[in-house]
Amino acid sequence: MTRQIHLPLRLSDSASFENFLTGSNGQVLDVLGRFGSVGAPQMLYLHGPPGCGKSHLLHACCRSKGESIPLTVYVPTGVDSVGPQMLSELDPRSMVCVDDVEHICADRAWEEALLDLYEQLQEAGGCLLVAGRYPPAQAGFLLADLATRLASGGVWTLYPLSEAQLPEAMRLRARLRGLEMPEAVSAYLLRRVPRDPATLFALLDEIDEQAFSDQRRLTVPFVREFAIRFLGS
Repeated sequence: MTRQIHLPLRLSDSASFENFLTGSNGQVLDVLGRFGSVGAPQMLYLHGPPGCGKSHLLHACCRSKGESIPLTVYVPTGVDSVGPQMLSELDPRSMVCVDDVEHICADRAWEEALLDLYEQLQEAGGCLLVAGRYPPAQAGFLLADLATRLASGGVWTLYPLSEAQLPEAMRLRARLRGLEMPEAVSAYLLRRVPRDPATLFALLDEIDEQAFSDQRRLTVPFVREFAIRFLGS
């Protein structure tokens, strides 16, 4: 497990750069690949609509950078047990990934804590990756200085996958788990569940675990049986 401090939150085992279908986000992945390296910006901000892969990339960044950066920390601001005081406890040499920043906009305590964290990371050589639904200038921050600082290293838009790209993304995710997903299976799932990546990939994780447990291949009959047993349909 990637090293984390004061935040006992498990990173997604399925999140990696390799199983993120690039789509229109090639530049963002290139920038994230260099993030934390010597000469790269210490601050990056990602924004985009729900389902575009922000959390996936923050998890992937924490996991992939854990070998080269002493401390990596994932901070999901929408979790009740995570408060602004935790930011003051983080090592300023860390790479900190703050997710769903829209949850803390207009909360002065959170904003002041995040601004202070930014300053500490800058001074100590740490780095900060923030993700939210809107760019800093439109997010509704009370502190103008915070919006300015969060935009200082580059603001990048994440674009969601099109419906036409979802089957390819599903097959990529399955293949990297050692499963082959026939087109008939991805087509069946797309007919039966909401067509958003978060739902589809969460379901695929469950199907993968069940397929491994039952030693079954991904076939339409198996997925249909899974749907009846676990989805009630």
